[in-house]
Amino acid sequence: MNYKRSIIWIVLHLFTIASIVKAKSIDEDRPNIIYILADDLGYGDLGCYGSLLNNTPNIDSLAATGLKMMDFHAAPWCAPSRRALMTGCHASRPWENSRGKMGRLADAITIPEMLKNGGYATAIIGKWHLGMSEGLHPLDQGFDYWYGTPGSNDWDGPRPNYDSFKDAPEETWKTPLIVNRENKGAVVSQSLFTKRYTEEAVRLILKHRQKPFFIYLSYNMPHVPIFASSLFKGKSRNGVYGDVIKELDWSVGQIVKTLKDEKLRKKTIVVFTSDNGPWTMFKEFGGVSGRLRGEKSTTWEGGERVPCIVSWPEKIVPAVSNQLMANYDMFATFANLSGLIIPQGHAIDSIDFTPNWLKGVEGARIKHLYYFHQPMAYRKKNYKIHFHTRSRTRDPYTGKRETSAYHEEGLLYDLLNDISEKKNLAKVYPDRVKVMKEEFMEAQLAIKEWRPFQ
Repeated sequence: MNYKRSIIWIVLHLFTIASIVKAKSIDEDRPNIIYILADDLGYGDLGCYGSLLNNTPNIDSLAATGLKMMDFHAAPWCAPSRRALMTGCHASRPWENSRGKMGRLADAITIPEMLKNGGYATAIIGKWHLGMSEGLHPLDQGFDYWYGTPGSNDWDGPRPNYDSFKDAPEETWKTPLIVNRENKGAVVSQSLFTKRYTEEAVRLILKHRQKPFFIYLSYNMPHVPIFASSLFKGKSRNGVYGDVIKELDWSVGQIVKTLKDEKLRKKTIVVFTSDNGPWTMFKEFGGVSGRLRGEKSTTWEGGERVPCIVSWPEKIVPAVSNQLMANYDMFATFANLSGLIIPQGHAIDSIDFTPNWLKGVEGARIKHLYYFHQPMAYRKKNYKIHFHTRSRTRDPYTGKRETSAYHEEGLLYDLLNDISEKKNLAKVYPDRVKVMKEEFMEAQLAIKEWRPFQ
């Protein structure tokens, strides 16, 4: 009897070891993911993207050792951009649809939910901006932990306009800190948000170093009002905006250093990008879009084409990529890289960019629908046609909303040869205008009817 028990114990023990080894092998094959999202950072605000004002050596190093994407797009406004990222669906998907509530964030499967179900530890550090009610809270959306703010830096304070961003003291901005489900109130000064988030990210890397983790590091800066901590205040040659960018760059350096120190660098995908383009209308408190036309809340390229750097040593070959990619493509890409399957009916617009990232294969995305409160423009390959345009959100002094202009015949641009969108080619290529107008209408219909837009 004892002999039989010994045999059974040995078999069970070997089975347990095999299961652990298998699980460990799976974990070892799954990369950690750190998605670093700046708020309102412009295409021309980083050294590696051509800035002559801001020094960003750590971000530049990340770009030099990874994939620097030159044609990466997000929606041109905070919340729609973040919703698209989280759900893998285009930002213009309606909240409700004829098939039920699949368009609602509360009913969608998000990136953190997918990864958490696949065994990842998940955390959001920083700005959420997708709701706080039941079902919308980050902890209801797949995150194990939250340390950050419900919205932007101007969440609670003086009237948000240029004069208040210039003159209002830091302590008048009362943006609350949320830890999990507890509202701590305005206990963290604006100037300490970046530093605190970075320290918290480092802490979580150390805590979860033994298993796959996903950290969504969503900085409040450089969304107005902007402040840098004492270590960086007055240390750049670009005023307070340069100070803030310098601190963000330091933060990236701290993240990478921690990964290296913990021998996790080769196991970790680090993405650095922005939620939309710069709020240039706020002058010294806003960034720049470089050669691109437009700014935040516009569907000119400067409104939503943003820096994006993807680094994964020994997996992603350093390169500069001119491949069109949208932020909602991250969903399918992270799913594949993590060995997970997207539930049917979710993330329907997301395209897997794994072959593009790992093998340099041409990406599958060739079209894009530009959206700000309504579909505004459409792109196919290098041609882009505008039917609605705007120059900015509102008057920066009075806050008065500004309307869009309608172009019945469309404004056509060749982005390959005219990235600044200066030369309207609509009269030169009327047949192309006709075809693109039809495709623009079909893209809107696909969005409305919940058919994939890829």
